[in-house]
Amino acid sequence: MLRSTFIGYKTATGALKVNQYMLDVVGQNISNINTEGYTRQRLDINSVSINAVNMKLGTSGTIIGQGVEAKGVSQFRDVFLDLRYRMEASKTGSEYIQLEALEDLEEVFDEITMYGLDAQFSDLITQLHSLTSSPSDPVLEGVVRTSAQMLTQMFNNYSKEIETIEAQQLSYLKTGAIVKVNQLSENIAKLNRQIRESNISGNPALELNDQRNMLIDELSNYLDIEVDIEPLDIGGGKTIDELVISLRDSKDSDGNAIKIIDRNNFNQLRVTTNSNKVSIEMTKRDADGKIVKDGDGNVEYQDISFQIKGGRINGYLKFLNGKGEFASSADEFENSMGVQYYSSMLDTLAEKFATTMNNLNQIPSAFDSDGNVTDWIDRPLFDTKDKTGKITAGNIKITDAWAEATESYITNSIVNPKGDNSGATDNILRIINSFQESKTYYADEDENKALFEGTYQEFLSFTTTKLNLQVSSTEISFDTYRETLFHIDYARSSMSSVDLNEEGVNLLQYSKSYNAAARLMTTLDEMLDTLINRMGV
Repeated sequence: MLRSTFIGYKTATGALKVNQYMLDVVGQNISNINTEGYTRQRLDINSVSINAVNMKLGTSGTIIGQGVEAKGVSQFRDVFLDLRYRMEASKTGSEYIQLEALEDLEEVFDEITMYGLDAQFSDLITQLHSLTSSPSDPVLEGVVRTSAQMLTQMFNNYSKEIETIEAQQLSYLKTGAIVKVNQLSENIAKLNRQIRESNISGNPALELNDQRNMLIDELSNYLDIEVDIEPLDIGGGKTIDELVISLRDSKDSDGNAIKIIDRNNFNQLRVTTNSNKVSIEMTKRDADGKIVKDGDGNVEYQDISFQIKGGRINGYLKFLNGKGEFASSADEFENSMGVQYYSSMLDTLAEKFATTMNNLNQIPSAFDSDGNVTDWIDRPLFDTKDKTGKITAGNIKITDAWAEATESYITNSIVNPKGDNSGATDNILRIINSFQESKTYYADEDENKALFEGTYQEFLSFTTTKLNLQVSSTEISFDTYRETLFHIDYARSSMSSVDLNEEGVNLLQYSKSYNAAARLMTTLDEMLDTLINRMGV
């Protein structure tokens, strides 16, 4: 029994159709070779076998398939590489923000290329030494006063520059990063809706998927995200995939993952500041996905700061909230060494210096029989600008009394006078020696958390060195993550991007296959002509 003639035609037409599709896909790939974010496409095919479901008896003889058919178009994309890329992108983003901000701080504490605090401390010591030659000379004391005034102004300038950097980074977070995250989230949610509608109608929407993947990659640079696919039943036994983006390893009060984008919905982020603490808040949604509002109709927000484990937002939070040893809690951001840490270190130095100098300039008012001082009169050299509160680098100044003094103001001697002691220099030498004496610096008022032990200049050098080491460490981490990100992206591009040589080979291959299928059709036609018109002649 001969094989059905028209099955051969079906095989040939199936091959023609599939190879035509193959050529169409190659054309689509070549035309998008320079399209940013485009993922190389392929035709999914499978062989067609004989359907024997309704046959009562098994077939006899040789069984041959019925050709080939196309099942759809898909993309060359590795989900695992996407996952690794986005994880490394979040690490790179966090280190990048911290590195840039810390480098700005490093310029403030630059004691090598600029005339800084260390040099001004040395100048004040030099002028005090000069004063010992004539301790009652108002001209020499005026030079000391000028040097001290320059030192306080330098403290003020350092503090102001640090505040400027802090304000800039906060502005970058508010008007840059958060706005960008909200825009990306909104656009991804819109694409989710368009892709869902296309999928329901049977269109895989591969080009829309490319757009969405580009936005997700960009979003991963700002937040450490986790992308999940959840099925949606559309009836008729069919399902389509919908995308959900959550913060990685995050849990809300109910133990659920914190979702930035939930299918077609997205949540807005905002920045709040309270008591020198910067927080990130996100809109609340109920179980039905609706935004929660209070009794006045205002949108309610929830704090998600501690759930942000990576990305640029994480970098901003670490820098702006980082207090290091000055932290009062154990949270990740406060324990980082950020702008508040280095500002507090500078304040600690200014307060220690001013307090020590003020104590050393007290005037003895009473002595015992052995000549020891029993009572003192305060004559401070340094004060705050508003004359209240604790001395900091931002408010330190020389006292008005010293600034307006026309005669000697610095206490030159605390020895029990038995006559004229205008030439004595014992207290000036005590003040000079205080610059060389080792002191303990504390991070708290109860003096339980010691920071360092050394002179003023050594403490300043310790702070600068710590900042330099942190910059170096952050730079190494950033370079490592960036290099890893580059290699992952290269591997991903090797798979997903269009290669002109490979597509050219495919073009030749599918063209030859198409010609072969056409030749099969011609051969079958010739066989049929022989069978009908020439047999029995």
